Amino acid sequence: MSELKALIFDCDGVLAETERDGHRVAFNAAFKALGLETEWDDKTYGELVLVSGGKERMKRYFSAHPEQVPAGVSLDELIVQLHVEKTRLFAEMSAGGALPVRAGINRLIDEAHAAGVKLAVCTTSNIKSVTALMNAILGPERTAWFDQILAGDIVKVKKPAPDIYLMASELLEVPAENCFVVEDTNNGLTAAKAAGMACLVTLSHYSAEEDISMSDLAVNTLGDPGLEPIEIVKPHPAVSADTAYITLNELRNMLA
Repeated sequence: MSELKALIFDCDGVLAETERDGHRVAFNAAFKALGLETEWDDKTYGELVLVSGGKERMKRYFSAHPEQVPAGVSLDELIVQLHVEKTRLFAEMSAGGALPVRAGINRLIDEAHAAGVKLAVCTTSNIKSVTALMNAILGPERTAWFDQILAGDIVKVKKPAPDIYLMASELLEVPAENCFVVEDTNNGLTAAKAAGMACLVTLSHYSAEEDISMSDLAVNTLGDPGLEPIEIVKPHPAVSADTAYITLNELRNMLA
């Protein structure tokens, strides 16, 4: 039996539906600001989002489309310039309230904090983007409850490698078996399970068709009282099939 001592969230797609209407939009605005004709539509970004990290996505894309890189500019140099501008634009979008929090997130954070469970975020996104989003959708008080916000290039190898979750376990001083992760993609799920952690998947726009068979539980959303009941995509024996929303008690029961 393992006691729940730490609750760890991915950011994009978990805290908010940020990829399609946040990061993709900010990337396109950054391309335009730097004079590029590049534009990522929904389908293109849906393919690129399988690559963890914004800089890595741009490298994958521009390596395949070198004709879109301005003459006399190195790809690495271009990516750095674009990422700085994209991060600024995304932070502006977040602060402006363009990206609402997903159902159940604030409620689950409140339950964990009240129970003395440690909180963390583990994400490949830039730390400035993450903190701007968290302050906007969670509020400064909830954001301050997080013991660790691990973001960007804090580890050499990003998800699906387990490195960021292993680092979280070490910094939180909580063994992996006492941690529960909330993810939305196969990359994040693979990373969490490789780190020896239980993982709940809340499917997002781009991950709806991904393989989540390794998850301990998969749902369309965490849900909230007063909303439509959640859809359980992959069940767990400790969670009732007719539960309306996921609570901290369900996570505890899954670890028991």
